[in-house]
Amino acid sequence: MDHFKRAFSVELLAAHKANRGIASLLDRWVLPGQDAGDYGLRLAIRNGYLNFYVKGQSVGELRLVKGSPRLRLHCKYKSFVKKGSLQAAPDSQLYQVVNADELGRIGPDVIDKWIRTAETYAGDEKRFVDDLIAVTPNVIDLEMGLPADEDAVGKSRTAPRMDMVVAQGCEIAFWEAKSSVNSELRARASYRELTDGGYCEGPHVIWQLRRYERWVSRPARRSQVRDAYVETARILLDLAELSGKHGPAIDAWRELAASGEKATVILPPGIVIAGYCPPSADGLSRVKSSAYVTKTKSFSQHRVRLLRHGATVVALDGRPSSPVLPHLSSGSISVEEHGLSEEAIGA
Repeated sequence: MDHFKRAFSVELLAAHKANRGIASLLDRWVLPGQDAGDYGLRLAIRNGYLNFYVKGQSVGELRLVKGSPRLRLHCKYKSFVKKGSLQAAPDSQLYQVVNADELGRIGPDVIDKWIRTAETYAGDEKRFVDDLIAVTPNVIDLEMGLPADEDAVGKSRTAPRMDMVVAQGCEIAFWEAKSSVNSELRARASYRELTDGGYCEGPHVIWQLRRYERWVSRPARRSQVRDAYVETARILLDLAELSGKHGPAIDAWRELAASGEKATVILPPGIVIAGYCPPSADGLSRVKSSAYVTKTKSFSQHRVRLLRHGATVVALDGRPSSPVLPHLSSGSISVEEHGLSEEAIGA
Protein backbone atom coordinates (compact mmCIF):
# COMPACT_ATOMS: atom_id res chain seq x y z
CA MET A 1 0.00 0.00 0.00
CA ASP A 2 1.46 3.36 -1.04
CA HIS A 3 1.79 5.64 1.97
CA PHE A 4 -0.11 8.93 1.84
CA LYS A 5 2.43 11.54 2.89
CA ARG A 6 3.31 15.22 2.60
CA ALA A 7 6.96 16.31 2.89
CA PHE A 8 9.29 19.02 1.61
CA SER A 9 12.57 20.50 2.90
CA VAL A 10 12.08 24.25 3.22
CA GLU A 11 15.55 24.45 4.80
CA LEU A 12 17.17 23.14 1.62
CA LEU A 13 15.05 25.45 -0.54
CA ALA A 14 16.15 28.43 1.57
CA ALA A 15 19.71 27.90 0.31
CA HIS A 16 18.44 28.74 -3.19
CA LYS A 17 16.27 31.73 -2.29
CA ALA A 18 18.56 34.03 -4.31
CA ASN A 19 18.00 31.97 -7.47
CA ARG A 20 16.05 34.28 -9.82
CA GLY A 21 13.58 31.65 -10.97
CA ILE A 22 12.93 30.36 -7.45
CA ALA A 23 12.52 33.91 -6.14
CA SER A 24 10.04 34.70 -8.94
CA LEU A 25 7.95 31.59 -8.25
CA LEU A 26 7.77 32.33 -4.52
CA ASP A 27 7.01 35.97 -5.23
CA ARG A 28 4.04 34.92 -7.40
CA TRP A 29 2.66 32.67 -4.63
CA VAL A 30 -0.59 34.10 -3.22
CA LEU A 31 -1.93 32.70 0.05
CA PRO A 32 -5.49 31.39 0.39
CA GLY A 33 -7.97 34.07 1.38
CA GLN A 34 -6.42 36.51 -1.10
CA ASP A 35 -7.22 37.16 -4.77
CA ALA A 36 -4.46 35.75 -7.00
CA GLY A 37 -4.99 38.34 -9.74
CA ASP A 38 -3.58 37.70 -13.23
CA TYR A 39 -0.26 36.05 -12.42
CA GLY A 40 -0.71 34.80 -8.87
CA LEU A 41 0.08 31.19 -8.11
CA ARG A 42 -1.37 28.76 -5.60
CA LEU A 43 0.97 26.27 -3.97
CA ALA A 44 0.34 22.69 -2.87
CA ILE A 45 2.66 20.44 -0.86
CA ARG A 46 3.24 16.96 -2.25
CA ASN A 47 5.46 14.10 -1.07
CA GLY A 48 8.86 15.65 -1.72
CA TYR A 49 7.94 18.50 -4.05
CA LEU A 50 5.83 21.63 -4.49
CA ASN A 51 3.12 21.95 -7.13
CA PHE A 52 2.28 25.44 -8.42
CA TYR A 53 -1.16 26.24 -9.90
CA VAL A 54 -2.71 29.14 -11.80
CA LYS A 55 -6.53 29.32 -11.78
CA GLY A 56 -6.56 25.69 -10.65
CA GLN A 57 -4.33 24.53 -13.53
CA SER A 58 -0.99 22.95 -12.65
CA VAL A 59 1.95 25.01 -13.91
CA GLY A 60 4.96 23.06 -12.66
CA GLU A 61 6.52 20.89 -9.98
CA LEU A 62 9.51 22.10 -7.98
CA ARG A 63 11.75 19.37 -6.59
CA LEU A 64 15.07 19.33 -4.77
CA VAL A 65 17.31 16.68 -6.32
CA LYS A 66 20.48 16.16 -4.27
CA GLY A 67 19.80 19.57 -2.80
CA SER A 68 19.51 21.26 -6.19
CA PRO A 69 16.17 22.70 -7.43
CA ARG A 70 14.56 21.25 -10.56
CA LEU A 71 11.34 22.60 -12.07
CA ARG A 72 9.33 20.15 -14.15
CA LEU A 73 6.74 21.65 -16.47
CA HIS A 74 4.84 20.69 -19.58
CA CYS A 75 6.54 21.58 -22.84
CA LYS A 76 3.42 23.49 -23.95
CA TYR A 77 4.04 26.00 -21.15
CA LYS A 78 7.77 26.35 -21.68
CA SER A 79 7.22 26.82 -25.42
CA PHE A 80 4.34 29.26 -24.76
CA VAL A 81 1.94 27.11 -26.79
CA LYS A 82 -1.66 28.07 -26.10
CA LYS A 83 -4.49 25.59 -25.88
CA GLY A 84 -5.52 24.05 -29.17
CA SER A 85 -2.22 24.64 -30.97
CA LEU A 86 0.09 21.99 -29.47
CA GLN A 87 1.30 19.39 -31.96
CA ALA A 88 1.35 15.75 -30.94
CA ALA A 89 4.63 14.71 -29.32
CA PRO A 90 6.05 11.50 -27.80
CA ASP A 91 5.36 11.09 -24.08
CA SER A 92 9.07 11.50 -23.32
CA GLN A 93 8.94 15.01 -24.81
CA LEU A 94 5.75 16.19 -23.08
CA TYR A 95 7.60 17.41 -19.98
CA GLN A 96 10.80 19.39 -19.64
CA VAL A 97 13.05 19.87 -16.65
CA VAL A 98 14.51 23.29 -15.90
CA ASN A 99 17.62 22.85 -13.77
CA ALA A 100 19.05 25.23 -11.18
CA ASP A 101 21.40 26.99 -13.59
CA GLU A 102 18.64 27.71 -16.11
CA LEU A 103 16.30 28.79 -13.33
CA GLY A 104 18.97 31.22 -12.15
CA ARG A 105 18.99 32.90 -15.56
CA ILE A 106 15.21 33.18 -15.81
CA GLY A 107 13.56 36.42 -14.83
CA PRO A 108 9.97 37.14 -13.76
CA ASP A 109 8.99 37.96 -17.36
CA VAL A 110 9.60 34.36 -18.44
CA ILE A 111 7.84 32.97 -15.36
CA ASP A 112 4.85 35.18 -16.19
CA LYS A 113 4.74 33.81 -19.74
CA TRP A 114 4.66 30.27 -18.38
CA ILE A 115 1.86 31.22 -16.03
CA ARG A 116 -0.14 33.02 -18.70
CA THR A 117 0.16 30.08 -21.11
CA ALA A 118 -0.81 27.54 -18.46
CA GLU A 119 -3.88 29.62 -17.61
CA THR A 120 -5.25 29.13 -21.12
CA TYR A 121 -5.67 25.43 -20.24
CA ALA A 122 -7.71 26.10 -17.07
CA GLY A 123 -11.34 25.05 -17.45
CA ASP A 124 -14.42 26.43 -15.70
CA GLU A 125 -14.30 24.15 -12.65
CA LYS A 126 -10.59 24.75 -12.08
CA ARG A 127 -11.21 28.50 -12.21
CA PHE A 128 -14.09 28.06 -9.80
CA VAL A 129 -11.73 26.34 -7.34
CA ASP A 130 -9.42 29.36 -7.47
CA ASP A 131 -12.39 31.67 -6.86
CA LEU A 132 -13.12 29.63 -3.73
CA ILE A 133 -9.51 29.68 -2.54
CA ALA A 134 -9.51 33.47 -2.85
CA VAL A 135 -12.15 33.71 -0.10
CA THR A 136 -11.21 30.63 1.96
CA PRO A 137 -8.12 31.32 4.10
CA ASN A 138 -8.10 27.86 5.68
CA VAL A 139 -7.31 25.93 2.47
CA ILE A 140 -4.37 23.56 2.96
CA ASP A 141 -4.41 21.58 -0.30
CA LEU A 142 -5.97 21.32 -3.73
CA GLU A 143 -6.19 18.37 -6.12
CA MET A 144 -5.53 15.84 -3.37
CA GLY A 145 -4.50 12.63 -5.12
CA LEU A 146 -5.31 9.33 -3.39
CA PRO A 147 -2.96 6.36 -3.93
CA ALA A 148 -4.29 2.87 -4.61
CA ASP A 149 -4.94 0.33 -1.86
CA GLU A 150 -3.65 -3.12 -2.79
CA ASP A 151 -5.75 -4.89 -0.15
CA ALA A 152 -9.04 -3.31 -1.24
CA VAL A 153 -11.44 -4.86 -3.75
CA GLY A 154 -12.55 -3.63 -7.17
CA LYS A 155 -13.34 0.05 -7.56
CA SER A 156 -12.65 0.68 -3.87
CA ARG A 157 -8.88 0.41 -4.45
CA THR A 158 -8.68 3.99 -5.66
CA ALA A 159 -10.65 7.23 -5.53
CA PRO A 160 -10.57 10.34 -7.73
CA ARG A 161 -8.84 13.53 -6.63
CA MET A 162 -10.44 15.77 -4.03
CA ASP A 163 -10.64 19.37 -5.19
CA MET A 164 -10.00 21.16 -1.88
CA VAL A 165 -8.79 20.31 1.61
CA VAL A 166 -9.51 22.81 4.40
CA ALA A 167 -8.57 23.20 8.06
CA GLN A 168 -11.54 23.65 10.39
CA GLY A 169 -9.53 24.58 13.44
CA CYS A 170 -8.10 21.20 14.50
CA GLU A 171 -10.20 19.36 11.91
CA ILE A 172 -9.39 18.41 8.32
CA ALA A 173 -12.27 18.47 5.84
CA PHE A 174 -12.74 18.08 2.09
CA TRP A 175 -14.76 19.69 -0.70
CA GLU A 176 -15.67 18.58 -4.21
CA ALA A 177 -16.22 21.50 -6.63
CA LYS A 178 -18.50 21.22 -9.66
CA SER A 179 -20.22 23.43 -12.18
CA SER A 180 -24.01 23.21 -11.96
CA VAL A 181 -24.11 22.06 -15.61
CA ASN A 182 -21.84 19.08 -14.85
CA SER A 183 -23.67 15.86 -15.76
CA GLU A 184 -22.12 14.11 -12.73
CA LEU A 185 -24.56 16.05 -10.53
CA ARG A 186 -27.63 15.04 -12.52
CA ALA A 187 -29.60 11.86 -13.03
CA ARG A 188 -33.20 10.80 -13.50
CA ALA A 189 -32.52 7.32 -12.15
CA SER A 190 -32.09 6.56 -8.46
CA TYR A 191 -28.55 5.86 -7.34
CA ARG A 192 -27.25 2.28 -7.52
CA GLU A 193 -23.83 0.68 -7.07
CA LEU A 194 -22.47 -2.61 -8.38
CA THR A 195 -21.55 -5.36 -5.94
CA ASP A 196 -17.84 -4.56 -6.34
CA GLY A 197 -18.43 -0.90 -5.42
CA GLY A 198 -18.50 0.28 -9.02
CA TYR A 199 -20.89 2.88 -10.38
CA CYS A 200 -24.18 1.65 -11.86
CA GLU A 201 -26.58 4.59 -12.25
CA GLY A 202 -27.88 7.73 -10.59
CA PRO A 203 -25.94 10.89 -9.63
CA HIS A 204 -22.29 10.06 -10.35
CA VAL A 205 -21.07 12.52 -7.71
CA ILE A 206 -22.62 10.32 -4.99
CA TRP A 207 -20.33 7.51 -6.15
CA GLN A 208 -17.36 9.87 -5.96
CA LEU A 209 -18.19 10.94 -2.42
CA ARG A 210 -18.72 7.37 -1.27
CA ARG A 211 -15.36 6.36 -2.76
CA TYR A 212 -13.65 9.24 -0.94
CA GLU A 213 -15.39 8.20 2.25
CA ARG A 214 -14.41 4.53 1.93
CA TRP A 215 -10.79 5.37 1.12
CA VAL A 216 -10.15 7.88 3.91
CA SER A 217 -12.17 6.00 6.53
CA ARG A 218 -9.82 3.01 6.52
CA PRO A 219 -7.90 3.18 9.83
CA ALA A 220 -4.44 3.35 8.26
CA ARG A 221 -5.50 5.98 5.73
CA ARG A 222 -7.28 8.17 8.27
CA SER A 223 -4.17 8.48 10.44
CA GLN A 224 -1.99 9.01 7.35
CA VAL A 225 -4.21 11.83 6.13
CA ARG A 226 -4.24 13.43 9.58
CA ASP A 227 -0.45 13.30 9.92
CA ALA A 228 0.12 14.43 6.34
CA TYR A 229 -2.00 17.55 6.70
CA VAL A 230 -0.64 18.52 10.10
CA GLU A 231 2.79 18.35 8.45
CA THR A 232 1.45 20.28 5.45
CA ALA A 233 0.40 23.11 7.75
CA ARG A 234 3.90 23.21 9.25
CA ILE A 235 5.56 23.29 5.84
CA LEU A 236 3.23 26.03 4.60
CA LEU A 237 4.09 28.13 7.66
CA ASP A 238 7.82 27.68 6.97
CA LEU A 239 7.38 28.58 3.30
CA ALA A 240 5.36 31.67 4.21
CA GLU A 241 8.11 32.79 6.58
CA LEU A 242 10.80 32.12 3.96
CA SER A 243 8.99 34.17 1.31
CA GLY A 244 7.71 36.92 3.63
CA LYS A 245 4.03 36.12 3.11
CA HIS A 246 1.28 37.35 5.42
CA GLY A 247 -2.47 36.86 5.54
CA PRO A 248 -5.37 35.17 7.33
CA ALA A 249 -4.21 31.75 6.16
CA ILE A 250 -1.32 31.89 8.62
CA ASP A 251 -3.61 31.65 11.67
CA ALA A 252 -5.52 28.68 10.22
CA TRP A 253 -2.30 26.83 9.38
CA ARG A 254 -0.80 27.59 12.78
CA GLU A 255 -3.81 26.17 14.62
CA LEU A 256 -3.77 22.92 12.65
CA ALA A 257 0.02 22.56 12.94
CA ALA A 258 -0.21 22.92 16.73
CA SER A 259 -2.93 20.26 17.03
CA GLY A 260 -0.64 17.33 16.20
CA GLU A 261 -2.24 13.94 16.90
CA LYS A 262 -5.30 15.69 18.30
CA ALA A 263 -6.31 16.68 14.77
CA THR A 264 -9.30 14.83 13.36
CA VAL A 265 -10.46 13.97 9.85
CA ILE A 266 -14.06 14.86 8.94
CA LEU A 267 -16.06 12.76 6.46
CA PRO A 268 -17.83 12.87 4.09
CA PRO A 269 -16.67 15.68 1.79
CA GLY A 270 -19.06 18.50 0.93
CA ILE A 271 -20.08 19.58 -2.56
CA VAL A 272 -19.75 23.21 -3.64
CA ILE A 273 -21.38 24.14 -6.93
CA ALA A 274 -20.88 27.04 -9.32
CA GLY A 275 -24.08 28.34 -10.84
CA TYR A 276 -22.01 30.82 -12.83
CA CYS A 277 -19.30 30.65 -15.49
CA PRO A 278 -15.90 32.13 -14.46
CA PRO A 279 -14.16 34.48 -16.92
CA SER A 280 -11.80 32.90 -19.44
CA ALA A 281 -8.04 33.55 -19.73
CA ASP A 282 -8.62 36.76 -21.69
CA GLY A 283 -10.63 38.18 -18.79
CA LEU A 284 -13.91 38.19 -20.69
CA SER A 285 -17.07 36.49 -19.48
CA ARG A 286 -17.96 33.42 -21.48
CA VAL A 287 -21.07 33.62 -23.61
CA LYS A 288 -23.80 31.58 -21.97
CA SER A 289 -25.97 29.63 -24.38
CA SER A 290 -29.67 29.18 -23.70
CA ALA A 291 -28.97 25.50 -22.96
CA TYR A 292 -26.37 26.49 -20.33
CA VAL A 293 -28.78 28.87 -18.64
CA THR A 294 -31.56 26.29 -18.69
CA LYS A 295 -29.31 23.66 -17.10
CA THR A 296 -28.21 26.10 -14.40
CA LYS A 297 -31.81 26.96 -13.52
CA SER A 298 -32.83 23.31 -13.43
CA PHE A 299 -30.20 22.31 -10.89
CA SER A 300 -32.44 22.82 -7.85
CA GLN A 301 -34.28 19.53 -8.39
CA HIS A 302 -30.97 17.65 -8.58
CA ARG A 303 -29.72 19.43 -5.43
CA VAL A 304 -32.67 17.96 -3.51
CA ARG A 305 -31.66 14.46 -4.55
CA LEU A 306 -28.05 15.00 -3.39
CA LEU A 307 -29.26 16.29 -0.03
CA ARG A 308 -31.40 13.20 0.43
CA HIS A 309 -28.26 11.08 0.20
CA GLY A 310 -26.82 13.00 3.16
CA ALA A 311 -24.54 15.33 1.18
CA THR A 312 -23.74 18.88 2.23
CA VAL A 313 -24.39 21.05 -0.82
CA VAL A 314 -23.45 24.71 -1.26
CA ALA A 315 -24.66 26.33 -4.51
CA LEU A 316 -23.37 29.75 -5.61
CA ASP A 317 -25.01 32.04 -8.17
CA GLY A 318 -21.94 34.21 -8.66
CA ARG A 319 -18.27 34.58 -7.80
CA PRO A 320 -17.97 34.69 -3.99
CA SER A 321 -16.65 37.84 -2.34
CA SER A 322 -16.50 36.43 1.20
CA PRO A 323 -16.21 32.96 2.82
CA VAL A 324 -19.01 30.63 1.73
CA LEU A 325 -18.03 27.16 2.90
CA PRO A 326 -19.71 26.06 6.13
CA HIS A 327 -18.12 23.97 8.86
CA LEU A 328 -18.55 20.32 7.86
CA SER A 329 -19.62 17.74 10.44
CA SER A 330 -19.16 13.97 10.54
CA GLY A 331 -21.81 11.95 8.70
CA SER A 332 -22.10 9.60 5.75
CA ILE A 333 -23.31 9.44 2.17
CA SER A 334 -26.04 6.83 1.94
CA VAL A 335 -26.87 4.60 -1.02
CA GLU A 336 -30.56 5.16 -0.48
CA GLU A 337 -32.35 8.50 -0.56
CA HIS A 338 -33.96 9.55 2.68
CA GLY A 339 -37.08 11.68 2.81
CA LEU A 340 -36.45 15.28 3.85
CA SER A 341 -39.03 18.02 4.25
CA GLU A 342 -38.79 21.13 2.12
CA GLU A 343 -38.01 23.06 5.29
CA ALA A 344 -35.05 20.77 6.09
CA ILE A 345 -33.80 21.00 2.51
CA GLY A 346 -34.24 24.75 2.34
CA ALA A 347 -36.06 24.58 -0.96
